[in-house]
Amino acid sequence: RSGIPQRASNARHARTHKMAFALSKTASLVATPKASSKIARRGAVVVRAEKVAHGKGGEEGGRSFANDAFGMVAKNANYGLFAAAVTKGGHEGTMTSPGPITVFCPNDDAFGDLCQKIGVSKMDLMNDPRIPAIVGTHIVQGALTLADMEGKTLTTMAGNSITVSGGAVNGVSFKKNDIKVDNGIVHAVNAVISP
Repeated sequence: RSGIPQRASNARHARTHKMAFALSKTASLVATPKASSKIARRGAVVVRAEKVAHGKGGEEGGRSFANDAFGMVAKNANYGLFAAAVTKGGHEGTMTSPGPITVFCPNDDAFGDLCQKIGVSKMDLMNDPRIPAIVGTHIVQGALTLADMEGKTLTTMAGNSITVSGGAVNGVSFKKNDIKVDNGIVHAVNAVISP
């Protein structure tokens, strides 16, 4: 044989067997989960099926958004600054209300341009006292298509007047029109609208 005395080989085998047995007992005690019909186990993460929500980008546990004006804006990564401004400016309730409302939605590039124009960072803009008025200027009562608005002056939620003419609102061109949502219509615009 290999030159190992028989007694040492048997002792080593017995120790290995006892260790494997002890580990298997420990592992089975640790790995035995409590049985529950409402909890599914996946690795070390506990997932409660009734609590799963799909938010922005579909990640589990993220905030869930409806198909209303705010939900449409918040789910789109290009309009995150407008969604943040809506929340900071206190207009989220208006944009999730039954409506009907019309929203002129500037994208993040438009907010970047506004920040440069007024000399603040994007973070500072969210704390600017003008945010409620800026956001309010982008919301009007009623579900209005571009055809409905053409040639008309509208009163915004901020109390300002905006005019739609020649395919633009106060000189700001539309990027996309007549996006229907559950509580109104959203229009994407290329800049932040000034009253």
